Amino acid sequence: MPNYWLITTSPENFKIDKETTGFTVQGLKDRHKKTVMKFQPGDKVVYYINRISKLGAIATITSGYYRDDKTKIWTDEDEIWPSRAKSRPEIILEDDELLGVKRLIKDLVFIKDKQHWSLFVRGSVRQIPEEDYLLIESEMRKTLSRRAGKKVEPAMARLVTEKDYKEAIMKLPLNSRSLHNRIGEILQNVGSWMGFNTNTRYRITPQSAYQLDVAWLSGKNPEVAIEVQIEGSLDSAIRKLREAREFNYRKVILVIEENQITRLNAVVRFDQIRNWLDAWSIESVYELYTNGQRFFELYDKLKEARYRERKELGLI
Repeated sequence: MPNYWLITTSPENFKIDKETTGFTVQGLKDRHKKTVMKFQPGDKVVYYINRISKLGAIATITSGYYRDDKTKIWTDEDEIWPSRAKSRPEIILEDDELLGVKRLIKDLVFIKDKQHWSLFVRGSVRQIPEEDYLLIESEMRKTLSRRAGKKVEPAMARLVTEKDYKEAIMKLPLNSRSLHNRIGEILQNVGSWMGFNTNTRYRITPQSAYQLDVAWLSGKNPEVAIEVQIEGSLDSAIRKLREAREFNYRKVILVIEENQITRLNAVVRFDQIRNWLDAWSIESVYELYTNGQRFFELYDKLKEARYRERKELGLI
């Protein structure tokens, strides 16, 4: 399992990482060498920006420790930050999207004293629990899902068959490559638009052997468990959803292909999970996504109530 790290940086160095390195290298001072040597490929790094108390990016470690005392990257006259590991960026927020850490304090486990929270983000690097990382990642993905530049337009061509919808999903501006993972990404985004904390490959409970394809949470409380049954075992997907229901997920959803519905009904015929389960088609998932984003953008504006100084009004 990966470890999760919080790296504290300055606004100046965050800008350097954003504009120069692209968050492809992690660098810390010599005194943190032992910590950097614990970094392993697959570990996640969250960037906390001091002085403005914002979270700005997430990267994944892609190498072990190495030393570089010749290449100067960051601003520090007396230190080159030679203890390094390579990484790849996962999420990079724009300046107007940075996530204020203060609104997450009450839910972050690693911050033991909520009143004196700043004590827990001092220093260059610290390990954080998985649940804190997942909360931060989910909040960042809510922002990504709302970027105006990534609006999803419904397909102009008429979609009729399930094959049409599968092909349309593969053409959407998503990060995932496989159909299975793209459907998961779609439902992760939809949950974010609705205000949930959303995660993919989410363990049902910390002790569970099973991971859900998609989980929607209210804060840390389970709400909706989703399995995407495009490949793999239908029985395994039902088993996961049954366990999710037992551990207080109020709703369980299975996304399946049309030709699986007969088999599904046979599997759950004598299983109480059928009374809680919804089966969603690929067509419905696509329509929800392509028609939903604009609605939630406008809905967010409808809910918004704050003072903004303006010389004149424009139409929304």
